[in-house]
Amino acid sequence: MTHRVTVTIGRDGSISAETHGVTGSKCLDYIPLLEDMLGAETVTSEFTEDYRRTETTEQNTATRQQTQWNS
Repeated sequence: MTHRVTVTIGRDGSISAETHGVTGSKCLDYIPLLEDMLGAETVTSEFTEDYRRTETTEQNTATRQQTQWNS
């Protein structure tokens, strides 16, 4: 799965960002990068469903999907 970050800037100037396809705690590696790039400081954060998945789960899903296509 492709790693992606969605950044949203609100009308009030607030910034939110969400990672997609980044499993486990690797999503936390994006926080300092985004803070530096946006000149911002993290005020709150929440984990997505991707955080709770592991790479093994992701690989098993991809393997099952490919098997379905090959059937």
